[in-house]
Amino acid sequence: MRMMLIPLLTLALTTPALAERIKDTIDSISVGNNGEDHLIFLQNGRVLFLDPREELPKVGQRIEVELDEDNKLLSILTLPPKEKATEEKEFSYAMDEDATILDSYGDLTTLFNRMNRSWKANTECTDRAHIWSYEEWKRSGHVSKKVFLFFTNTYIRRYNYHWWFHVSPYNLVKDGNSTIEYVVDRKYTSTPRTMKSWTDIFIKSKRSCPVATYRHYRANKYGSEHCFAVKSNMYNRLPLHVRNEEDSGRVQTAFSTSEVNFSYRAFNRRNK
Repeated sequence: MRMMLIPLLTLALTTPALAERIKDTIDSISVGNNGEDHLIFLQNGRVLFLDPREELPKVGQRIEVELDEDNKLLSILTLPPKEKATEEKEFSYAMDEDATILDSYGDLTTLFNRMNRSWKANTECTDRAHIWSYEEWKRSGHVSKKVFLFFTNTYIRRYNYHWWFHVSPYNLVKDGNSTIEYVVDRKYTSTPRTMKSWTDIFIKSKRSCPVATYRHYRANKYGSEHCFAVKSNMYNRLPLHVRNEEDSGRVQTAFSTSEVNFSYRAFNRRNK
């Protein structure tokens, strides 16, 4: 028998008939001050706003929640943790392989136009980015990179923003004796974008996003910046993987079959 979600006490009488329902694992929590909502950060990138009078859940819990249109928590249920795959991953303590450098913007446009567009409406950026990177690598051996765009707590609270990160592949294109980085985000753009023109899509203030480590973002997400860009290899699917890489010094050097399969299940429309 399926367990019912438990309405939060302060919101039980105002729950709308058509609330959004999602399942995911809590990545971290930011406690509100002076009556502010608590911010619950899920691994899929969503930010949940919890009334400060409610009891906080725990980091690492897998939960099912109902949200209103402002991402405020209406009800919450703790779920059993998923079984972890025992797959052996490939790691190295050396730097990961260099990205493929494309000869021209025309080559990049060809790559962009053949990116898979059959994603479900409710897919997450982590799964789209992983499938796009994986499929081009399988097709041509092309090695891309990924950029994680992290929105600071300052930005989230100022603009009531509903996400704490976004991720997309990016590629290098020759420009004389140097290279230019272009983000290929097939969902939000109709052409490849330079890093700044891509971040401007999501940063309402149009402020620049300093390139940083994940550790730097964690230490400065309460400061004056609105965002940080953290570059990664194409094998990391989640911020958790980037964090583990920085903490351990082990660089993942191959796609994880279980991670790719998870992303395909989330990505494909035929599984909707």
